[in-house]
Amino acid sequence: MAQPVVQVRDVSLRLGDFAVHDADMDIQEREYFVLLGPTGAGKTVLLECIAGLHHPETGDIYVEGERVNDTAPEARGLGYLPQDYALFPHLTVAQNIAFGMRIRRKSRAEIERKVAQLADLLGITHLLHRSPVRLSGGEKQRSALARALAIEPRVLLLDEPLSALDEQTREGLCVELRRVHQELGTTTLHVSHNFEETMSVADKIGIIHEGRIRQIGTPEEVFRRPNSEFVARFVRSENVFRGTGKAEGDRLVVRSGSVEFEAESGPEGDVFLTVRPEEVMLAAAPGPERANELVGRIARVVDKGAFMRVDVEASLTLVALVGRRSFQRSGLGVGDEAAVSFAPASAHVFPAQ
Repeated sequence: MAQPVVQVRDVSLRLGDFAVHDADMDIQEREYFVLLGPTGAGKTVLLECIAGLHHPETGDIYVEGERVNDTAPEARGLGYLPQDYALFPHLTVAQNIAFGMRIRRKSRAEIERKVAQLADLLGITHLLHRSPVRLSGGEKQRSALARALAIEPRVLLLDEPLSALDEQTREGLCVELRRVHQELGTTTLHVSHNFEETMSVADKIGIIHEGRIRQIGTPEEVFRRPNSEFVARFVRSENVFRGTGKAEGDRLVVRSGSVEFEAESGPEGDVFLTVRPEEVMLAAAPGPERANELVGRIARVVDKGAFMRVDVEASLTLVALVGRRSFQRSGLGVGDEAAVSFAPASAHVFPAQ
């Protein structure tokens, strides 16, 4: 495999209440990497270390194999989009986009060509003459993104770029970010606390919590195979049970309280078993051939649009996410008896930490 474009090695730094501890991660060429975690996890601190706004107390940062710990931010060849976009209010959108190129003494013809190209790519050609103070949130985001891309950065750094936007605008811009990335291929590090946003754009995800990177993998790996209780709950596995795993023939049995669940594989001893709610089947009555079935009463139903979240209280509470029409056809409601089950292949088991 080729050398990563960005390498973070054992980086630690504390800034007031925010800290990063022994961070290690690689970002490959043309990869869209999202650093995901709750507020206060240290995401922005690590991003700003890479950008050169803070110096790590320990550890090293490499960009294209070059150690940049002591390199000035403007000499790292990085495009940086802060949370507030930081557009210059006294310049037009076109002048904002051109700013970094002018500092680098690009020719007028090259600047005009690049401004026009990025404005067309991001759909903001009609805004080029405007002041940033007259733009909507989505228009500011696109303009700031164009400015960051104009210098053709080695890496694009995005700090919560969609956090200030309403849900509809955010969803639309997720599509735009992905499209622009596919067209330009710019290696990207995107900081976010929003799970849906991350799943829309990421090639690779790093989960950070309390200043430590807890898991790195593809969205499918992190989503389906979390490595800790925190990650499982953060990616909304919903059904997370602590128990004791024991191999029995070609299967693993996990006992949690008075309940025994079956999984296809996993470690023995003190473990967690997780199953995603969309993998849990809901029925009005128990079935003779269903594995991992519990019978209880529906305690809560939450409308999720196309899906319904259904909490069934039995010996343990299992959460199912079922299609709206399917749930309506079942005739079930709060207080009704129901059976919930899941296939052993849907269970993921990992050691308790």
